[in-house]
Amino acid sequence: MTFWQENYSFIKEVYDTRYTKMVEWMDNVEMAIQKVCASKVYTSAEFKREKDNFQSLCKNLERAETKRWLTETLETLMKERAADEQKAESTKLKSVMERHKALIPKIQETLVKTECYWKCYSYGDDLIPIFEFIDDLRNRSVKEVFSANNEHTEEHIEKQDKVLNQLENKRKMVMDFISKGEKLMEDPNCPKFLEGHVKKLKEAWEDTNEKAQSRKKALVDNLNSWETFEEKKIECHKQLDAADAEFEAIKKIFDLRAGPQDYNMRMKTASMFRTNIEDIFNTCSGANDILQVMLPDEKKPEMNDQTSELKTRMDILAKIDERLAFIDDFNKRLNIFDVGVKEMENWLGEGRKRLDLIKTPPEEMSPEDRVTKSMELQEDLNKKSEFTKKLEVEKDDIFPKSGEKVSSDAKKFIERLKKVRTTLNALDDEVSAECAKFSEDVKFWAEFQTGLKVFEPWMKNAELRKISGLKKPSSLVEACEILGDSKNLQDEAEAKLRVLEEAASAAQKMTSHHEADIKVEGFKKRWTVVHECFQEWVARMTTLVECWNKLDGNVGELSSWVATKDSSAPEGSSEISIEQLETQLNTLKTMFAEKQKLVSDLDAYGPAGAVVPAPVAVAPVEAPAAELAAEVPAASEEAAPAEAVPVESAA
Repeated sequence: MTFWQENYSFIKEVYDTRYTKMVEWMDNVEMAIQKVCASKVYTSAEFKREKDNFQSLCKNLERAETKRWLTETLETLMKERAADEQKAESTKLKSVMERHKALIPKIQETLVKTECYWKCYSYGDDLIPIFEFIDDLRNRSVKEVFSANNEHTEEHIEKQDKVLNQLENKRKMVMDFISKGEKLMEDPNCPKFLEGHVKKLKEAWEDTNEKAQSRKKALVDNLNSWETFEEKKIECHKQLDAADAEFEAIKKIFDLRAGPQDYNMRMKTASMFRTNIEDIFNTCSGANDILQVMLPDEKKPEMNDQTSELKTRMDILAKIDERLAFIDDFNKRLNIFDVGVKEMENWLGEGRKRLDLIKTPPEEMSPEDRVTKSMELQEDLNKKSEFTKKLEVEKDDIFPKSGEKVSSDAKKFIERLKKVRTTLNALDDEVSAECAKFSEDVKFWAEFQTGLKVFEPWMKNAELRKISGLKKPSSLVEACEILGDSKNLQDEAEAKLRVLEEAASAAQKMTSHHEADIKVEGFKKRWTVVHECFQEWVARMTTLVECWNKLDGNVGELSSWVATKDSSAPEGSSEISIEQLETQLNTLKTMFAEKQKLVSDLDAYGPAGAVVPAPVAVAPVEAPAAELAAEVPAASEEAAPAEAVPVESAA
């Protein structure tokens, strides 16, 4: 039996031991690689332990002797072993060898990473004091500070300047560290945490510088704000004092030109005040806001009260705006008031003319028209009175009250309105009185018109009757009828004259009766012509009837006398006295001629209505008594009725 066979168990145990250690070493290496390449960020000490462990494991990385010994030993041991066992052991060893072969590049790569990682961790260790320095300066820049006055602020500024100087002194070093980190980051094996370190360093540096600069700026602003606050506070109070004075100076101006001009000027002034005061207050308030940040708590209310006082006083700006809006409204109302007063003044002139035209119209106007126009005018007066009442109410509203000082311009408006009211009342009283008169005139006018309605138709008929004239009577009876008719016309004319006079008397009671007087005068003239004509007719017809009646009486008397003489004369007595008969006949002839002349004269009052010359009187021609005696009966029969009609009965 050979040596290997005799010592197989011992050699196999040694083989298995070295095989197991080989496997354990690879397990440990893989575990070390995992720890080194883990995502966990170690401290530099922790990573150094892992790095050292990994590097110690990586000594004799090739392990050529071990692999050769294991291979040779396994071959020797397995020579006389079963094929299955040989195969199993060979496969097992082969897998270990392949695992080792695959592990070598990974180990080499990890060794490179480990060096890079170690540089990064060393870089991180170097950053610690830099971060401490930066954090210290940042904390000093963000630390809450208090400043109760500008002296405190100046002290804080000095301290902050030191911080800024330190930052500036360290700037190059920090920038170099950032550059170093960025260079390390160029290595593809660089761990991710380095990017975080570099980024954090940049951000910390920039943030600290920003905070330091902000603190410096805040302190400078605070220092400036102390001066600004005091300066602007005083200036704002001065401006507000001026605004108070301006508010008191805004007054009503009772002048249609000066008022709007003053309003426009004060609007510009108010706008300027508002702009200036708001700008100054905003500056002062902004300064206080800056100061409030660093003010001690016990100092804050005092500063806020000073700002609040300014804010409260700024209410004057709103008051000025309200007063100016009131003045603008007042100016508009005053203008409307002036237009209303002017309208009333103009209308009163027109109203005066209307009343004068009613009282003394340029052409004939009936009392009804007068009353109508008067009532229209009175209605307009009532409307204007209501309008004037509104003006008076407006006057009480926009003009100074009793006891207040009234400017001369305001007095002019008030006096104008008083004059309008006085004139309006006087005109209203006059129109009322005239309307009352004209109302009475309507009654008298109606009486006058009633009289004219009776008189005028009669007048026209009477004139037509006058134009138709007198006709020649053919008998005494007809003459008496014509006389009676003429007397009736005369009596009727005189009766109608009384009607006209009553109408004229009613017209005289009217306020204005000029037209009525003209009508009455015209009618009276026409009546006089007709009446005189009728009187002439009555006179002539009376003369004619009297003459005719006397003629008939004489003819009858003569006829009776002749008949009496004839019947009473004894037979054989002497004839009638020729002288007596001739005397009677001459008398009859004369009377007949006179009657005929009177009848002929009636031609002057014929239908033409014109007076014609009277015929020339012809002296009677004496005729022999016998001829007259023969004519007497004929004349008597022709010219007279059976018996004479007395004048009274004819009338």
